[in-house]
Amino acid sequence: MTKLDRLIEAVWRSPVFGDSYPCAARYGAFAEKMQGVHSCFIERFRPIVRDALPDVEPAQVERIVRQTGPKTTAFCSAIAVEIEDIERLAAVSVVFGLLFLCDGLMDGGDLAMVAAVHRFLEAHAPDTTIRAANEAERSASLVLGCELDAARAPRPDPAIVEARLGALTPMADLLPRITYPDDARVLIGSPVAGFLSHGSAMRQLSQRYLEGEADAFWDAHADDLAAHAIGSIQTAGTVAVVYSLYRGARPELPTIEQVLSISAVARLCERLVDAAARIFDDVGDQDADRDPGSRGRFDLNIFNHPDRRLVASYMRFVGVEDEDVIARTLGDFQLDSRAGDERIVGRFVDIVRDGMARLPAECWRDAGVFLMLCKRIIESGYVNTLGDAALAE
Repeated sequence: MTKLDRLIEAVWRSPVFGDSYPCAARYGAFAEKMQGVHSCFIERFRPIVRDALPDVEPAQVERIVRQTGPKTTAFCSAIAVEIEDIERLAAVSVVFGLLFLCDGLMDGGDLAMVAAVHRFLEAHAPDTTIRAANEAERSASLVLGCELDAARAPRPDPAIVEARLGALTPMADLLPRITYPDDARVLIGSPVAGFLSHGSAMRQLSQRYLEGEADAFWDAHADDLAAHAIGSIQTAGTVAVVYSLYRGARPELPTIEQVLSISAVARLCERLVDAAARIFDDVGDQDADRDPGSRGRFDLNIFNHPDRRLVASYMRFVGVEDEDVIARTLGDFQLDSRAGDERIVGRFVDIVRDGMARLPAECWRDAGVFLMLCKRIIESGYVNTLGDAALAE
């Protein structure tokens, strides 16, 4: 069994909910479909990446394509297990692949991509804002502009910036083909603009942490870091992209805007699920983040920087005000042990389970398909807690 096979099996057997996938799902038929999606993805994705990275060696471009393909096509195929349309599954996979590409390049210090994302958001999402501490809102495009202005390097070559835009404009072209025009406009805001701008804000905060005094940083920015780290997950938008496949097959389903106008559903995604998914990601990434040299960058990670102010901000973000619970959670973070990590993950699993269980019946009536996909995405996120080493055993 390959690592990818183990990953899919782990998602389908996730203990978070246990009822998110149809009992009749068979891996053999699924694997054949996933291979078709992967082939179609590579055919579409490779020329986009090649044109967007004219300054990168062809062998490295091919590595990027080959590394991106399995995880994006497996993710989309596994979540949208009922969808058989290979072309549309591949198109959704390309959207996610391009988001990962753009974010990865910016994380690596590619200022041309930062400038390209800034231009893209100004053109396609000028009214999109993201929330920081105390619900304060900032323009998504302005966040990228601030990162560009703060960079200690010459402005990037305009020709390279133009090439990098070639990795962004296909998203604006693909989304209206995947779904309805009204839905496509919502998806440009989330996950596209939200994911890229929250990621930019996190990079800026990580740099500020390195340049300042830790105690003063946490006094000033603990709430901001919690808001951006959690907000960068973009569960609502991620679910919405996959949901668009189902709405394409069943036009009677509510629009994405109608689903996200249900306050209980929006809060579940943007607070509880985003926070849990951030914990799942960070527990799996803590060793890599602890060694900045392995990635060529420094990232703040709550498991490596369990300051009491940051932990309290995370817990308040999901509605936990009980000081005893916050203190126990802080203690588990500061243990820096597998047992402590398992208790933290378990606490956030309980938070999302409870959030799902508390949804009013009308939410399931009006947004049942969306919520089913949300549960599947939570379970795919939970697999990140295993880490690459466990999946490779």
